[in-house]
Formats: sequence, structure tokens, C-alpha cells
Amino acid sequence: MSIRSYFLDEEFELIYLPNQIDIINYSEIESFDEEKIRIRSSKGTILISGKDLTISKLLEDEVLISGEVLKIEFR
Repeated sequence: MSIRSYFLDEEFELIYLPNQIDIINYSEIESFDEEKIRIRSSKGTILISGKDLTISKLLEDEVLISGEVLKIEFR
């Protein structure tokens, strides 16, 4: 167990903002292109569809997606 886990919450969280989605505590980015991004988490798979999607911030436990988000699916 890392010291990081003592200080940070490890629960999955998705924050939707205008033209941005912040995903915290994801497991893996399975695939991505300008129209679809597929991310695995402890809660399942998230499929984000839109236009001009980019990964604008990528950390070990957080990813920020920018672009025109048209649909978010949880599978």
C-alpha cells in the first residue's frame, strides 16, 4: 500500500463540466480517438462520444477529457 492511498480517496468519480469531463480513479484507458474514448474503472466501462475529443490531462489516477461531449454511457 502506498502513502498516497492514505491521503487520497480511491473512489471512482466523474465530474462533468461544459466541454470537459474529469475522471478520477480510473483503471485504464482502453481506446481513444477524436470521436470516442473508452475508459475502464472499478464501476465498469465508460464510453464517451463526441467531437474533437482530446485527453488534455493524464495522471496516474486522473484523466481530463476536453471537446464537445455528446453522450456518456456506463456499461
